[in-house]
Amino acid sequence: MGNCYNSLGEYSKAIKYYKQSLLIAQEINDRNGESNSLNNLGNAYTSLKDYSNAIDHYKQSLLIKRELGDGNGESNCLNNFSVVFLDLEQYRQAIEYLQHSLQIQSKLSQCKSGERRLEANAWINLGTALVKINRELDALGAYRNARELYQDMELEKEIKLCNNAIERLSQPKAPVIYRRGFWAWLRQLWRWVCSWFRQ
Repeated sequence: MGNCYNSLGEYSKAIKYYKQSLLIAQEINDRNGESNSLNNLGNAYTSLKDYSNAIDHYKQSLLIKRELGDGNGESNCLNNFSVVFLDLEQYRQAIEYLQHSLQIQSKLSQCKSGERRLEANAWINLGTALVKINRELDALGAYRNARELYQDMELEKEIKLCNNAIERLSQPKAPVIYRRGFWAWLRQLWRWVCSWFRQ
């Protein structure tokens, strides 16, 4: 039920069900279920832009995933942390989490489709963060890595998203003309013309 309300954008209702799920998982000592509920709560709080609650729930989920030795779950939590830091415009922090997530993914062998999607999502988030700190060439590589993984999974919407980002970064940059600089130059030209006619 929580996931249904979350996908409908009714995050407060989703949180109510995720909390119930968390209590049940804790009562029956289902550590994986507990971690998943905490992660889902973090996602809902992120959607509500309640970042301190999101971070708190992601931290708890991450600790359990590490305790269980669940590399994919750990990677997913790190990716979720990066989304929070992207929203907070703390791009270097987001990059650190994404790089760690990608290191875990590269260590995991025999990636299944869902795990490859997680890796692709990490690459695309990394591209977004790199653009924000003016590392366009690195971002281009990240978007290309994401696109390759999405192509392997035949996810057309995500491929298009990557292609758009790659195209945007591949466009030559237009020279920036500063209005102030232009007017200063024009005033200087006017003074020169006026002084020339006075002679």
